[in-house]
Amino acid sequence: MKQLKILGLALVAAGALMALVGAGTAAATETALCKQPTTPGGLPRCEGNHLWPANTRIHSEQEVGTILMIPTPNGVVECKKSTLEAFTEQATWIPLGANVTALTFGECEDAGEPVDVETIKKGTLDIEIIDLPNWTHNGTLTLTGTEIRVKWTLTGDECFYDPGDIGTLTGGAMATIDWAGPLTWTGGNLGCIPGNASWNGFHTVTSPEPLWVSM
Repeated sequence: MKQLKILGLALVAAGALMALVGAGTAAATETALCKQPTTPGGLPRCEGNHLWPANTRIHSEQEVGTILMIPTPNGVVECKKSTLEAFTEQATWIPLGANVTALTFGECEDAGEPVDVETIKKGTLDIEIIDLPNWTHNGTLTLTGTEIRVKWTLTGDECFYDPGDIGTLTGGAMATIDWAGPLTWTGGNLGCIPGNASWNGFHTVTSPEPLWVSM
């Protein structure tokens, strides 16, 4: 009986190990930016001259009349302007990477107090096509190696955050970004209340145009 129990535990451990290995080696999906929502063979694959090439400029601006909300432990920051600019490294990659050249915020305040929101480290932007549960021409956006500083002008409180997922890119004749994601607190001065933040808002992609996320 003891040997059977040991054998059972060994089989369970082996199964768990195989599952872990399988999860760790699961293949991601290649991603590209496309000028048309083509679906050869039923898949959102970009072909020929429909493919936006490497070094394509991605530029988005906050939709007019909307607010980029940044709730933090120190207060809720509201920005009336923000922009994102990045240039793709490849035409197709897993995921498709882009070097961020600008991530700016303007006219920000917290309950009437001016707030300076600044990108300290630009980092890179990763774009990955959304393929589950169904294939789409949309993609997820993730910032890597990026650092944001939020500084309350009057009090001097200063907090630093590391963003990750920033939302969903929805393809179209004029693509849009539903901006939403966490901001991981990484430090600050004595006036900064430790704790994570988040941000959410809406961007319109002005370049390239049109734009669909494909394989």
